[in-house]
Amino acid sequence: MSMILRMRLSFAGGLVLVAACGGSGAEEPEMSREGAIRAEVEAMADDFVNLRMLTGFVHEMPLAEAYRWQDAMVEILPMGEVVGYKTGGHDPNPHNPNFPPGGIRAHLLAGMFRDDGDAIRVDETAAGFLEADFAFRVGDASINTAATDLEILAGLDAVIPFAEIPDPWYDPETASVNRMIVSNMISRWAFAGDPVPIEATEEWLARLRSFDYAVLDENDAVIQEGSMAEWYDPIAAVRWLRDQVRDSGKELVPGHLLSLGNVGIMRQIHEGSPRGPAYASDQFRLEYYGLTEDGEPATVTINIAR
Repeated sequence: MSMILRMRLSFAGGLVLVAACGGSGAEEPEMSREGAIRAEVEAMADDFVNLRMLTGFVHEMPLAEAYRWQDAMVEILPMGEVVGYKTGGHDPNPHNPNFPPGGIRAHLLAGMFRDDGDAIRVDETAAGFLEADFAFRVGDASINTAATDLEILAGLDAVIPFAEIPDPWYDPETASVNRMIVSNMISRWAFAGDPVPIEATEEWLARLRSFDYAVLDENDAVIQEGSMAEWYDPIAAVRWLRDQVRDSGKELVPGHLLSLGNVGIMRQIHEGSPRGPAYASDQFRLEYYGLTEDGEPATVTINIAR
């Protein structure tokens, strides 16, 4: 006998509330493959919102089908409307075996976003880590057909200082590319700083490809620093993300945020993580240098409530 998990999901005050109930107990015909996968996606959503380890989902399927099930996951999750997209796997690090070759895409949802400077408790994630990122804001629908780098830049209107807290708590014995896609890259919390206006010029292209950045703590001590020139080409990452979204039958719209992935500065929140020691400071402040007209850094801040 098979049973599809039915869930009532809501999002309030930054906390996810879930109520689940089973079926009537009557005998049902063998569930179709589609129904079985739907049940697993619903169970995965239930586990994610309740901070439980994700297990299972070992189905073999083409990437396009996995992204279709990601769409279903996004509809089930109680985290609001789609406000943009994120990508990963474009950095110079060794390839992540849980990412598809070439990169991975997920949705940014309204309910993921916390206010810049908000304080997060350790128990608001299961295995979360602090991640310094980089993002743009879409300014014009022309980005969907833009050909040159300058045309892509013309479809963007601002840089967004961006940091997030993914929450990758899953059974390593059942880790797979398809589950990473379907789980929406296990994205939990996101933080966006004030937009920095940009222009479609060669000078801006060069600036965006070479600006410096750093993460600092509450005492202004530098935790780690880097340069985009040594990481990924942000315009190439936008092009990949735009193409992937378009190939999935979607379009970017003005106002969408596009997160392009980590810039090499990540810190684990929890003790005992294989990713390294827990972050001991009370603040994780990401600063971009050389992008604002007044010379001040563009910033986004995550505080940690101890």
